[in-house]
Amino acid sequence: MAKFAEDERLEQMNAQKRRMRELEHKREIERIWNERLVVYQAQRAIEEQERNAKRAQEDQQARVIFEAKARLLAEHAAVFE
Repeated sequence: MAKFAEDERLEQMNAQKRRMRELEHKREIERIWNERLVVYQAQRAIEEQERNAKRAQEDQQARVIFEAKARLLAEHAAVFE
């Protein structure tokens, strides 16, 4: 009878250790997932900043071109008047 009680106690301890390992594994997976999420979000923010900077540069170039065209048209219009 004592043998069965000891076996039962060992089985319960092993089950508890297994549950603890599973819980630790779950926590580790969640930690890794959160780290990857932070990296992903940072990359997306950088990409958004790069897109905004590129858009601003393109807008500035378009403004410069528009102003140069307007200036040239004004100069040439004065010649033909």
